Amino acid sequence: MKALFFLVLGGVAAHAELRVVTDFEGGNAEVVTLDQEAARLRIMPALHEGRGWPCWWFFRLDGTKTGQKITLEVQGQTRPFRPGTVLAASWCQPDQAVMSQDGRTWTQTAKAERTAEKVAIYQVQAEGPSVWLAWGPPFVPATAESVMAAVKRTLGDEAERFELAKTRDGRAVNGIRIGKADAPRQVWVNARQHAWEAGGAWVGRGFVEWLASAEAKDFRSRCCVHFIPIMDVDNVTLGAGGKESLPQDHNRDWSDAPYHPEVAAAQKRLLEIQATRGLDVFLDLHNPGPSDRAPFFFGPFGFERMTGVQRDNYQRWMDLAAAHLTGPLKVEPKYRYATYVKTEEERGRMSSGWARAHGGEGTISITLETAWNTPQSTAENYRVVGAQVARALEAYLKEPRR
Repeated sequence: MKALFFLVLGGVAAHAELRVVTDFEGGNAEVVTLDQEAARLRIMPALHEGRGWPCWWFFRLDGTKTGQKITLEVQGQTRPFRPGTVLAASWCQPDQAVMSQDGRTWTQTAKAERTAEKVAIYQVQAEGPSVWLAWGPPFVPATAESVMAAVKRTLGDEAERFELAKTRDGRAVNGIRIGKADAPRQVWVNARQHAWEAGGAWVGRGFVEWLASAEAKDFRSRCCVHFIPIMDVDNVTLGAGGKESLPQDHNRDWSDAPYHPEVAAAQKRLLEIQATRGLDVFLDLHNPGPSDRAPFFFGPFGFERMTGVQRDNYQRWMDLAAAHLTGPLKVEPKYRYATYVKTEEERGRMSSGWARAHGGEGTISITLETAWNTPQSTAENYRVVGAQVARALEAYLKEPRR
């Protein structure tokens, strides 16, 4: 159970006490100060030892009054998340945070004011006894379950839900297959290998909702998509960041002996797909850094030196993606490369590198990084991006495998 932070300053009536609550899926906040009289709260992301970056925050503020103005200050976590390394504050300070009056519908705050002490200040207004505040629109396991249940209800026998694996903490990592398992074209899509990157899961939601639409009927008749909305279920549930968790995060765990059971299970299924039908596309959904203001795809190292069918396939995907992802979050029309990963050994432990190495000549393996630090980075617009990716995929798979 997460901590319920309860701070009261003298002279404040009991019925007016502001309380920070994080006792729910994805909840995270460590209270630094709370001035009841001024309704001024400072938090930082709580540190979960060994569970990666302390950048995600999400809480409910109880005890508010209709029309009450709240000042929220967010600072970086001051303790190291690994020996000798404190995470830069910019990772937990979006230009616009999000707020909700009901915990379901999210709107962006006004742009944060930033101080010389590296504190981001958000001004919000409550419209009732509680207000929900978060780094970005939350997408927790319960959200994933409701999305997959709705897709299954819509598609009936055209979709099959499955449990990929149980996590090390015993939680289910669930997925959904859309289309016939033995379809001639095969696609694997997963999100949230880094738990804090909630935008990737919203993109995934838009993706599968398009696949369940009437527009995608022909696509479903010839293609099979295997979709995992949340890979790092444990850290998403806890509200931990996940990235650079110990001994390694999910996207550095694609070795011959994975630490995470869900990674091992994904590898097993992907090898079966490749052996029986051939894997056409592996797509990993992420969010990038705070300074990235447009979505982009990480492509394969050595792309510029590629020749023949492989290069043609990667270039055709990039061209189609650029033609379809036209806004409100417009994709960059050229691949980027994860040059910050310095060794071949580590590149091989990334999911995209593993899928590329274990796929066939006709497999493309790509990572979509959808910008989170823009006024357009909303739940609704993430879903638009997901639908646009799905339409690009439909166009890509209309040509026979090469």
